[in-house]
Amino acid sequence: MKVRQTLFFSLIISLSFSMQAQDHPQVPYGPEDRQFVDIFIAPSECPTPVYFDAHGNGGNTNIPNSIVDDLKAVGISIVAWESLTSVGTPAEVQIGWDDAELMFAWVKANADTYNFDTTNFIIGGSSRGSILSWKYGHAPNPNIKGLYMYNALPNGVWADSSWWYPPNEVNISSPPIFFVYRYEPGVDFDSHDPANGIIIMDKYEELGIGDRDTLIHSIQYTDNNDKYQFLVDFAVSVVSTCQVVRSPLVASESSNYMAFPNPFHDQLQIAGLKGGEQLILSSSNGAVMQETDDLKTLNVSTLHPGLYFLTIQTRNSRKTLKLMKH
Repeated sequence: MKVRQTLFFSLIISLSFSMQAQDHPQVPYGPEDRQFVDIFIAPSECPTPVYFDAHGNGGNTNIPNSIVDDLKAVGISIVAWESLTSVGTPAEVQIGWDDAELMFAWVKANADTYNFDTTNFIIGGSSRGSILSWKYGHAPNPNIKGLYMYNALPNGVWADSSWWYPPNEVNISSPPIFFVYRYEPGVDFDSHDPANGIIIMDKYEELGIGDRDTLIHSIQYTDNNDKYQFLVDFAVSVVSTCQVVRSPLVASESSNYMAFPNPFHDQLQIAGLKGGEQLILSSSNGAVMQETDDLKTLNVSTLHPGLYFLTIQTRNSRKTLKLMKH
């Protein structure tokens, strides 16, 4: 079932804006100065899955400490890769696509050196990075387990469909995709319109793989506008690691709980649970509808449409999410 999501709740998380010192900075994957990767290796006795990060126009390969540490904690290594730092023409995009092919080939050729599991890749990209990663991400390849895209496929990409039309890359083998957008659909002051991601979701639906797509928008209007906030939970849902115990995902006591879809209909999925939480679902007038322990899926099919509150509490913390049923 397709998930289209508006954030009606606030997620509170301890954020770090410092950048992670690379384990292996600026390792060349090609002969040009622009062709390098920063590598962060998760400690592991077996090969680790890899998350690939591609920045937006004008950015760089720096990644916040928090997300690097969180990915490492669940046994996932990171490769942040560089190409042209900004792209604005088809010729520049083609260079980026060529660099992506070269970079992925280099990673596979050097997997033993960095203890990479080449059967477990997650490809991420922000704006420019989503464009440069798109073709490789949708190549028929069972080793690509998921795509995590922020402000994906900005408006300029769609100006000339005779040059490139992103839905044409989507196919029956396309991996699960998780879109995160800063603003709401139809935004007229930002080129990163979630409507562009919804076009891709429609293509997934048309191919009968609509259960593989998720889109969250409007994070700018919540207490947490971190573009990476859903990455760890998405990553561990699509890759296999040899980690047995998951470490805490955030530095604070408050977990990064997420309920989706929101608005919901028949089912409500709860992400971020670590075990031992008490879940209390209440109506808008305070009546308790369900109360359970350690359950990741609540049966909400019998609830009437309206506003609900989900309280997740542990011995040391309590969080309430605001939810809407169609």
